[in-house]
Amino acid sequence: MSKIVDLSAICDRAQGVAEGTVSPAEVELAREVLRKGSGDIASALYIVGFCGNSSDAELVENYMHGADRHVHGELALKALCRYLGLIERYRSLVRELILSDRDLGWSGSRMAPIHLADVYLAKFQDNEVGCRLLNIFCDFANASQPAARSVLVKILNLRQALSDPFGLDSEEWNADADVILSAAKKRFECKDDPRRRKKLLH
Repeated sequence: MSKIVDLSAICDRAQGVAEGTVSPAEVELAREVLRKGSGDIASALYIVGFCGNSSDAELVENYMHGADRHVHGELALKALCRYLGLIERYRSLVRELILSDRDLGWSGSRMAPIHLADVYLAKFQDNEVGCRLLNIFCDFANASQPAARSVLVKILNLRQALSDPFGLDSEEWNADADVILSAAKKRFECKDDPRRRKKLLH
């Protein structure tokens, strides 16, 4: 009787939430799950993302375009850009997704790159993307607003400057929001005040 391998246990070790290392054989096992397209795909993406290498890019990228893209597209993009460190290869895609007014490729595709904006903007200046994040942050009706707030706090290194750095009580404009707005406008040279413009529109 063949032994059933628990990918979730390997995934915990890959992410550092459980003790122990991930062996090359276990990484290969995760690759095989991705090749076959059956089994614990999410755990396999984490394992290959954390423990694989750049040669795994095409294998992971398939999950942004295949039939399961609506389920695994966000994690696949994260694995490529954050875990495998291939942001340069996918920079244009991340930029396109952040600037888009609609989902492209898979459901929720606008949310995924917002979470990756700190990687995208690390040692890289893109004021259009930065101001886009600020616009999203200022729109409390936007479902991506909390994600934009979180990533702006990280990018702008504002955690120590805010009374509520994690946004646990930020459902309306407050003093912390003023701090984020001011810092973002300065960093990204945003000419427009998105909060003032939204008031004029209403």
